[in-house]
Amino acid sequence: MKKLLSLLMTALIVFSTTEATVFAASSYEAELLSDLSIMQGDPNGNMRYQDTVSRAECAKIVVSASKYRDSVDRNSNRSPFKDVSYDHWAAPFVMTGIKNGLFKGYFDATFRPSNTVTYEEAITMLLRVLDYTEEDIGNDWPYDQIDMAKKIGMLDGVNKSIGQQLTRRDISKMIYNTLNASAKGSQEKYLTGFNRTIGPITVTASNWYEELGADSSVKVVRDGVESSISAVRTNDIAYYMVEYNKVLVYSKKVTGIYEAASPNKDAPVSVTVSGVTYAIEGDDAYAKLSSSGNLRYGDTITILLGKSGDIAGVATKLTDDTKVTGFLSAVGTKDTIVAGTTLTKPYIRVVLPSGEVCEYIAEKNYESYINRVVTVKLVDGLATLSSTTSKHNISGKVTWDADIHTIGSHTLASDVQIIETSTTESHETATVASVYPQRLNGLNLSARDILYVSKNSVGNIDTLILNDVTGDTHTYGVVTYAKNNNDDRLLSGSYEYIVNGTEGLLSTQNKTFGVSSGQAVTIKGDGRNVTSMTPLTLIQSNKITDISGSVVTVGTNAYIMSDKVQIYIKSSYPSVYNMITIEELADLADEHPAYVYTDKPTSAGGRIRVIIVHAN
Repeated sequence: MKKLLSLLMTALIVFSTTEATVFAASSYEAELLSDLSIMQGDPNGNMRYQDTVSRAECAKIVVSASKYRDSVDRNSNRSPFKDVSYDHWAAPFVMTGIKNGLFKGYFDATFRPSNTVTYEEAITMLLRVLDYTEEDIGNDWPYDQIDMAKKIGMLDGVNKSIGQQLTRRDISKMIYNTLNASAKGSQEKYLTGFNRTIGPITVTASNWYEELGADSSVKVVRDGVESSISAVRTNDIAYYMVEYNKVLVYSKKVTGIYEAASPNKDAPVSVTVSGVTYAIEGDDAYAKLSSSGNLRYGDTITILLGKSGDIAGVATKLTDDTKVTGFLSAVGTKDTIVAGTTLTKPYIRVVLPSGEVCEYIAEKNYESYINRVVTVKLVDGLATLSSTTSKHNISGKVTWDADIHTIGSHTLASDVQIIETSTTESHETATVASVYPQRLNGLNLSARDILYVSKNSVGNIDTLILNDVTGDTHTYGVVTYAKNNNDDRLLSGSYEYIVNGTEGLLSTQNKTFGVSSGQAVTIKGDGRNVTSMTPLTLIQSNKITDISGSVVTVGTNAYIMSDKVQIYIKSSYPSVYNMITIEELADLADEHPAYVYTDKPTSAGGRIRVIIVHAN
């Protein structure tokens, strides 16, 4: 990180001179863009300047160079376009860029992520990074945009013309020039907005902030919420923003099995932990995960994730003293390397009340414990399980406001940790997710809703494991075609459906789901197949009269939208469903009927899950 500070200071000095700012694609330029996490090379460090740049790649680069770079939600399951599914690697960047007006899709509701970006498309995106709008530039696209880009120096050293495809060298030069330019209405170079940041460091002691060069007056933001020095915990990851005297702290951890390093363990750029590959960010993480550390493939480790979701640190290797309680969401077998030999071992996946997902090599198959609350203990490095229940008599209305945090007569700790499972049925696949206490405000919980409770030293509830209270852990979608065969000799069904813009097909034998084409549904499965589809409740009005934030008024009644609401526009001939944004819904709602589906009453925690607008 000291290198980054030096690069930033050098860049500011260079940019402040009156000498020409046209540079070749130098190692300095590559280092600067890499250290700012705007453009990086491949695992071997090659920038591949001769390669062309796809629209998906350009979206990531542009967002990473913008003021929205720290607001990318990499865990979002929203699909911004029908040809950019929610699990596409670029989807979070495309969603962020679309939401903040950095770029747009095409008239047919596509983004065309694989297309090579053109000269004029990239210019338009980067002008928006500098806050220039069509009103500032002119309406004769792309000529006015090109003239403005030339005027501010964005195209210095770039020899392209309208319609030509861009290489990584071209886009690198344009990004570099954009950093040298001034945003609209500013006298400072755009680069000055990239604040000096020191870190990451792994918190190991109470005076951790001194390692960053800060003092006790520093402001602390932990996991996006204003906090304090005393709230920071061992194994948190911290970064110091010098100009703002602010420390950003992240607490997300993943416990799993160390499976592989790429390109090799001697010089790892990324590692695979329990089937998921993470880039390595910090020097401390590199030292522990490389061959110079003492971690071996097959070890159960806890990785500490930084602000970009990369590995910024590694907690101490787990010992036989480790003991945790959580929800057992998966079991199976996994190949692991022991003393150079590949062995197939049983494993378990447990979600802790903190939301941390832990994976362990287990002493035996624990399939009979699936979808239950368990306590895990390590014995000789292997996990042993015991079923866990908490004796409690807790129920009542949840109140969570500025002054009162309660369930019935029981007090909730201000830092209570809550997770919720979609099911406790052993034949279903459970989805487990963290729940903010505000989400439960006003809901009445019965004892059956609460699977596990623990209390802190002063008797306040500090952890909760809930069973399907909010409905937020379920999968929702739309049946686009349904054929139910219910005659006496044959019971079968054929279904087509769409979830977050992704289509699925399903055939059933000896059962049908009783759903019809065009119906919004809740979908459950066992990890391999869909096991049930049940209709959502259609609000009996097709007229949306108002949209305000997350509240939709249908007729005269107000409903709350889920933060993962799926909104589709349906054409009749042919019958095609395309996802649209809330803003697009607002534009269409006055002239087109909208069918709004909810899972249960708002008073019981229900939310609008699906909205279908009929185009014609």
